[in-house]
Amino acid sequence: MRYKTVEEILDQAAALHDRLAACSREAAEAQDKQRLGLVLDYLADHQDRLRQAIEAFEDDAGDRVMSTWFDRSPELELPQVQSQELAGIDDVDVLIDKVADFHDRIIALYGNLRDQAHIHEVREIFANLADLERHEKMELVQSTRQLQDM
Repeated sequence: MRYKTVEEILDQAAALHDRLAACSREAAEAQDKQRLGLVLDYLADHQDRLRQAIEAFEDDAGDRVMSTWFDRSPELELPQVQSQELAGIDDVDVLIDKVADFHDRIIALYGNLRDQAHIHEVREIFANLADLERHEKMELVQSTRQLQDM
């Protein structure tokens, strides 16, 4: 753990979503199974929306909030996702479980940061981001299950 500002934390979270989106697109192109390709494309779009939402939070937050320091900021220890790894998954349920784990880790991180925050606006940002991640995770699971049932 090292010192980080809210801006650094949000930039890192946005970059993680961006990386997962890029890996998902690459994996979709390499995928032989049409249904898995569709799920991977949907996953990429989903991750892009989350990155954009984080960027919107950054744009809306004031400089005071974005420059707030955390002296015990947890590291974002999320799975290092590679497009080859995603392309190698041949079961939609396994793919969904992997992505759900990714979201669970980010939700836990946001909850930890919310609990550490001393400024109301910072607590509110991380609470809202955790809620957004929960909602998006549920939507992702439901939508991919519907794709699977087609």
